[in-house]
Formats: sequence, C-alpha cells, structure tokens
Amino acid sequence: MRSLAERQYDRVWTPDFLHLSPDVQGFAVFHRGGLVLVYGAVSPEDPARWVFRMACAAGADVPDISGAMAWANIRNRLAEAGRYYCVVKPDQSACHVVFALDVRSPLLDDATAPDAQALRELLHFSLAVCVHNAVADFRDLASYLPARPLAPTEIDAWTLFAGTQD
Repeated sequence: MRSLAERQYDRVWTPDFLHLSPDVQGFAVFHRGGLVLVYGAVSPEDPARWVFRMACAAGADVPDISGAMAWANIRNRLAEAGRYYCVVKPDQSACHVVFALDVRSPLLDDATAPDAQALRELLHFSLAVCVHNAVADFRDLASYLPARPLAPTEIDAWTLFAGTQD
C-alpha cells in the first residue's frame, strides 16, 4: 500500500514515533495540503489480528469546541463510513476535528490470498477517501470556524496518532 501511495501522492514518509512502536506499522501521506496517517496495530482483543486505521484532520486548534462538535455531528450524519470527532486539548482551550476510518475485512487476515486484489482496492479507495477528506473538510470547516490545517510534520502526525487511540 505504501508503494501505491508513493506513486500517487506528493509526500509519503514514516514518522519517527512509528519506528519506536514495535506493535504499530504505518506511514504518513501529505497531498495538496492534507495530512493522512495510515497505520496498522495489533488488536488489543486478539493479538493475532491487525486493526487497520486511516486518520486525517478537518482542522486543528479550533477554539470553538461546541461549534466543532456540531460540525462533526453533522458530518457523521452524512458519512457512509468512518467517523468524525473532536479531540479536546487538556487545557480545554481548543480541539482538533479528526476523521478516522477503520478498515475491517476478513481479507486483512491473509493479504497473500488469491483475492488480495480486492483488499488492495479496498485500501486504495479508503486512502483516497481520507486524502480527499483531509483537504475538502478543512476548507469546509475553516469557512465556518477558525482552524489550522495540519502540516507534514512529526508533531502533526503524532497529533493524528494520539487522537485516534481508543
């Protein structure tokens, strides 16, 4: 999947913190102003299974937390997959509006199976949705509320990772 992302998107890299997490593998994509974190982690419920997640942010450092929650709730009613939510900063001064899409499929159990092409297509489509959301959602959110787009930095990639841990 990473090689596909490298051919299609502006910048793809592995954030340093992922190198330090033995149970997590992934990479970050920055394309046309949108940052997406793609990672797989061992499932806490079943160590033999992987959970595959893609995350992006509609906006960071949004000072109007209740307005951001209302925006996320509207988006959730419209979304066919994934979910939007607000990650409030510890000092309650602002929040990040995050979109997370978990890819759960029996196909993930064996990526070398004959029907692995279906898995590749599912992952490719899911990544395209997140890249699109990273850019389009920021434009929409920022037209209503002050927000900062995420940048292709270690800190902003960590923001997505920390904000999507269950």
